[in-house]
Amino acid sequence: MAHDIVQIDDALVSVRIHGVMRLADMEAIQSLSGDLIGQGKKPRCLILVEDFQGWDKQDDWNDIGFFVEHGDDVAKMAIVGEERWKDDIYLFVGKGLRKTEIEFFPASARQEAEAWLRA
Repeated sequence: MAHDIVQIDDALVSVRIHGVMRLADMEAIQSLSGDLIGQGKKPRCLILVEDFQGWDKQDDWNDIGFFVEHGDDVAKMAIVGEERWKDDIYLFVGKGLRKTEIEFFPASARQEAEAWLRA
C-alpha cells in the first residue's frame, strides 16, 4: 500500500501518499471519508505527498462513483508535496469540478496547510 492514515481528528483526516499510488489506496481513503460522511461530517483532508512516483498504470482509474456521490461532501482538501505534481494532482482530485475547496502547498508549508484546513 502506498498510503498511511496518519491521523483522524474528528473530521480532519491526515493521509500520507508515497511511492506509486494504487487503486486500492484510493479506495481505502474513499472508504474512510465515506464513513465520516455517513456520520454527518464534512471531512477536511490533509494529503501529504512524499516521495511520490505517480499512479499505477495497470489499475483502472475510471470509476468516478465516489466523486459523483460524495464529491461535494468533502469540505476542504489540502495537498502538500512537490510542486512538479501540482497540476496532475489537481486533475486527479477534480479541482474546479466540485464544490470542495482544494489547495496545493509546497512541502515546506505543512503548517500553513493545516491552518488553512482548520479555518
